[in-house]
Amino acid sequence: MSTKHVDKMPPGIPFIIANEFAERFCFYGINAILAVYMTQHLHFGQAQATVWQSLFKFGAYFFPLIGAIISDVFWGKYRTIMTLALVYCAGCTVLASGGGPTTLAVGLGLMALGTGGIKPCVSTNVGDQFTSKNQHLIERAFSYFYLSINAGSAISIYFCPIWLNAYGPRVAFGVPAAMMLLATIVFGLGRRKFVVVPPAMTHGANRGIVLFLLGLLPVLGISAWIFNVVGPDYRTLAALITLLALLVLVVYLSLQTGLKHALPKELLDWMQEAFTGPALKQITGLALIYYVFIAMFWCLWDQSNGQTWTLQATSDLMDKHLFGFLAGIPAFSALASYQMLPSQIQVVNGLFILAMVPLFTFVIYPVMGKFFTVTPLRKIGIGLFVISASYLIVASIENHIMHGQSVSLWWQILAYVVLTAAEVLISITALEFSYKQAPLKVKSFIMAATYLLAVSIGNAFTAQVNGAMVKPLPTISMTTGAETWAQLQSVANLQRGQKIDFGGDTGIKFIGDNGAPAPLEGTFLISDIDAAHSRVRLMDVIHRQPVVSSGEFKPALAEVTTYKLVGPMYFLFFAGLGGAVAVLFVFVAGFYRERTYVRDAAAEPA
Repeated sequence: MSTKHVDKMPPGIPFIIANEFAERFCFYGINAILAVYMTQHLHFGQAQATVWQSLFKFGAYFFPLIGAIISDVFWGKYRTIMTLALVYCAGCTVLASGGGPTTLAVGLGLMALGTGGIKPCVSTNVGDQFTSKNQHLIERAFSYFYLSINAGSAISIYFCPIWLNAYGPRVAFGVPAAMMLLATIVFGLGRRKFVVVPPAMTHGANRGIVLFLLGLLPVLGISAWIFNVVGPDYRTLAALITLLALLVLVVYLSLQTGLKHALPKELLDWMQEAFTGPALKQITGLALIYYVFIAMFWCLWDQSNGQTWTLQATSDLMDKHLFGFLAGIPAFSALASYQMLPSQIQVVNGLFILAMVPLFTFVIYPVMGKFFTVTPLRKIGIGLFVISASYLIVASIENHIMHGQSVSLWWQILAYVVLTAAEVLISITALEFSYKQAPLKVKSFIMAATYLLAVSIGNAFTAQVNGAMVKPLPTISMTTGAETWAQLQSVANLQRGQKIDFGGDTGIKFIGDNGAPAPLEGTFLISDIDAAHSRVRLMDVIHRQPVVSSGEFKPALAEVTTYKLVGPMYFLFFAGLGGAVAVLFVFVAGFYRERTYVRDAAAEPA
C-alpha cells in the first residue's frame, strides 16, 4: 500500500477549529472581566481576586486529567466533549444569573469542570485526524488551531469589558454563554467528518465510569478538606501535593493490589498501558519539563490574562488613551480621545499572536536555523528567558504607579509584545511537543497529564503566592469623614502607595463611584503616613482620591491586611523566579530524549 504524502487537510479540521473559536470566545471573554468583576462589583481584595481566578484556572486545567480518562477509557472524544460541554453551558448560565460569592463559586466550578473536561479531547482530536501520510500537516493544523483560539479570545476580550460597563454582568457573562452553546452545536454538526479513535472500553463503559467516579470523589474531597484546614501560607501547595499524591496512590493500588481484579478488563488494560512501559517513561520524562518549566511559563503568562496585569491597568495613573499622542491634531481629535478599558488591553496579546505566528514560522525560525538547530526544547528555553523579561517592564510600570507617577499604556503593550514572543516560542511548541511525545492510545491522557496539568500547576503557584503574601495589619480604630484614617498598632515598614485590604464587617461605609454608600471592602491605598500618631490615610485604588466614609469601626469583626510583596516587588519576584527557572532549564533539557508517535497510514483501511 502506498504511503506517499497527502497535502489535503482532513475534513474534520474546519469543524474542530470553528468549535474552538466559539469555545475560546466564551472562556476568555469571561476570564477577561473576572478580576474587574470581583474587585469592583463584589469588592474582593486584589490578592483575593487573584487567588479565586487562579484557582478557577487551576480547575480548568486540572480537570483535563478527568476528561482525558473519560475520553480514552469510557466514552471516546466525541461523547465526552458533547456531554461536558453541556456542563460548561450550565456553569456559564449560573454565572450570568448574577449573585454573590456563592453563585460565583458554583458557576466557576461548573465552568472549570466543563472546559477542563473537553480540553484534552479537542486538542488531541486535531492530531487524530492525521496519519503518517499527512503528518507533515500537523504543525500547520495546530497553528490554525492556535490562531482560532487567539482570534476568538481577542474578539471577546475587546467586547466583554464594554458589555460589563454598559449593561452589567448578566449581559457580559450571558453573551459568552450563548457562544458556548453555539460551540457545542458546531461540534455536533461535524460528527460524520471526524476520524473517531474508539475508547479502551467497548463493553461495560457505564459500570466502569461509576467505579472511576467512586474512586475519584474521595480524592477530591480529601484535597478540598486539606485546602480548608491548612493556613493560607501553604494551603494551595498542600492541597495540590495531596491531590497528586492520592492520584498516584489510587493508580498504584489499582495495579499492584487485589483491587485490580475488581476493575473491568478494558480499564485495567488501559491503566497498564498508561502507567507502565513506554507511556510511564514518557510521563516521567515529560513531567520534569512540564511541571517545573512549562508550569512556570503559565504562572507568568496567566497573570497577563485578566489578572494582575489587568488590575495594574485599572489605576487612573496608567494613561489608557491609545492614540493620545495625536492630541492637538484636529483631524485626529476623536481618535486621540479614545480610551481603552483595563480589561481590554490584554486583547493585544491575541492580535500579536496573529502577527507573530507567521513571523516566527517563516522568518525568525529559518534565520535561527542558520546558526543552530531549532529544536522544541531550545524554543522553550529561549521563551523562558523572554517571558521573564516582560515582568521587568511591568515591575517598572508598577513602580511609577505606586509613587504617583503617570505612565502610558504603551509600556504595558510593550510588555505584551515581549510576553507574546515567549508564548509563540513556548506554548505552540509545547502543545505540538506533548502530542507527538504521547503513545497513540493514551494521547488524551498524556496531553492532560503534561501540557494541561502544567497550566494548572502554574496557576496553583500563583494562587499560593497571592495567598501567602497577605499578612494581617492590626488596626485599632478608624477616623471617618471627608478623609479616612486608620490607626494601626505600627506603621513601621509601610510605604505610600502600598495596598491595604478590608474585609469582614468593618462597620464603615464609604462613598463609591456611583455616589451611593457601600461597605468598606476590597483594596485601598495608603495616601499618607502619620508616624507620630501611628496612622495612615486612605485613598481609593483606581482614582487615588480621598476616601469619604462614615460609621463606627468594629475591630473585632474587621479583617485588615496588607501584602508582603509591596508594589514592584511583586513583579520582580516573578521575574527573578522565571529567570532562575530558565537557567536551570538549559541544564535539564540536555538529558531529555525525544520520540514521536503518530498513526501509521499503512495500517489504515484503504
